[in-house]
Amino acid sequence: MPHVAKSDAPKVKLRTVDKRVAGRRATETRDRILEALTDLLGSMSYRNVRVTDVVREVGTSPATFYQYFADVETAVLALAQDIAKESAGLKTAGAGARTATAAVDQAIGAVGAFVKKNDALLRVIDTASAEGDKRFQKVGQTVLANAASGLAVLGGKTKEVAGNADALAGMLLAGPSDAAAARRLVHWGLTGRKPTG
Repeated sequence: MPHVAKSDAPKVKLRTVDKRVAGRRATETRDRILEALTDLLGSMSYRNVRVTDVVREVGTSPATFYQYFADVETAVLALAQDIAKESAGLKTAGAGARTATAAVDQAIGAVGAFVKKNDALLRVIDTASAEGDKRFQKVGQTVLANAASGLAVLGGKTKEVAGNADALAGMLLAGPSDAAAARRLVHWGLTGRKPTG
């Protein structure tokens, strides 16, 4: 199951490292490389993943990997940029709900599902950001802004939510370590009422 974000935006032609336009098979190979890398990030430290680990999972050669990425870090950055695009959906999570409480629950659920799906990569983004890598910091800021934007809209026009949307989103994006507590606090912050569950 690919973790690469699919977009409704017009397709930009994928180019290889040497600037050639990649065809359908090449694009599928690149997606398989990113999928294997995602799986490896779930079981290995980011700094320990090697090109040979990735290509072994895909069943291809290092030369094929290097057609698409200069190194593992470049491939990880491509994955991070893909989830930043995917996080745009968090801006409207819960928009179709019939009640405010249902909308908040849907939005919190959407952020939780996003974190669960992308947990390993979000940890890499946090680590690289903490190390001062501006590329990963930009990705992390985009994800946080998208989640905060959706929560601020749901929270209405109150100063409390508008001023705390970033903090509330940050709590949800922090990961599954204490996700239930984060969800309860965010629900309370958005609705002004303690959650029932």
